[in-house]
Amino acid sequence: MKTLYLCGAGNPEGVRLALNINEKEARWNRIILLDDDPSKHGQAILGVEVAGPFEMLEQADPNTAEVSNMVAMTTARRWSARRKIEEFGLPFATLINPLVDMSGVTFGEDITVYSNATISAHASVDEASVIFTGAAVGHGCQLGQCCVVAPGAVINARVQVGDGVYIGTNASILPDLKIGAWATIGANSAVIEDVPAGATVMGVPAAILMVINERPDRKVFPGPKTDRPEREKDSGAPQSSTEEALANLWAQVLGIEKIGIHDNFFKLGGNSLSAVKVVFRIRQTFGVDLPLQTFFQLPTLASLAKKLEEEPVLEADDTEQDSQVENLGDVRRVLGV
Repeated sequence: MKTLYLCGAGNPEGVRLALNINEKEARWNRIILLDDDPSKHGQAILGVEVAGPFEMLEQADPNTAEVSNMVAMTTARRWSARRKIEEFGLPFATLINPLVDMSGVTFGEDITVYSNATISAHASVDEASVIFTGAAVGHGCQLGQCCVVAPGAVINARVQVGDGVYIGTNASILPDLKIGAWATIGANSAVIEDVPAGATVMGVPAAILMVINERPDRKVFPGPKTDRPEREKDSGAPQSSTEEALANLWAQVLGIEKIGIHDNFFKLGGNSLSAVKVVFRIRQTFGVDLPLQTFFQLPTLASLAKKLEEEPVLEADDTEQDSQVENLGDVRRVLGV
């Protein structure tokens, strides 16, 4: 008998899954929950106490212990947590709900499959991926490393999903498509065409909101981003009132003191979440209803300012309804991540 260490107290469903598996198979004599947030230490989830931080894995014997990565809010956080856990040299446990039929499915180590998930025959699920309750992976699908398939998501037959892809709640992907590595599929989105690597897509049908080109290579776990935002050599000072107001808005959201007209929003450190927040502030400041995909099409301040000057202004009542969408929680809710 072994000890199972669950890393990540923010996922009570992971605790329940481990308890259900142990009830059916009696794989572990102890289940210990760890979390790096000190405020959670001493709390109990379904009777399992949070014993301490991940560093407690130093005390574990690789011959009598297994570890599972419960972090799954985003694929980047999941990779980061796994990299930290790997340093302790413990074998990873594969946790699959006993009622999920895995016949004819090829899967790697450290995958997690929750109740009522459906994985069809001839599908493959690579290591460190997680499939949540009610999700479906179709016949012949290929799911890469460290993917997260949220509750109710449907990946239809023969879809090829790259490493590090996040598929949001109730999203749907049509058959035979290719989803590039580190792409994010927003909640309730309908994907009807191939998605490039690093893209964030959302909507029915799904439209590209942004693309990030630099992502970790296969088998490489990314650390925290330490690079400084990229600036154009001659970024140019804002000239028009629109450029100046937009620059101030970008500076507030991105936490950068000065923005030039040739600066690229994403090279300055912008991402899909900050882009959503900017869209709402543009609506409030300029009275313009700007589509999110415009950030991908016009990423520089000058090009976006020109677009704003060409767009019609909304009525006052239409801009007031978005006044409460100002915090990160609301932005995450919009994206479903």
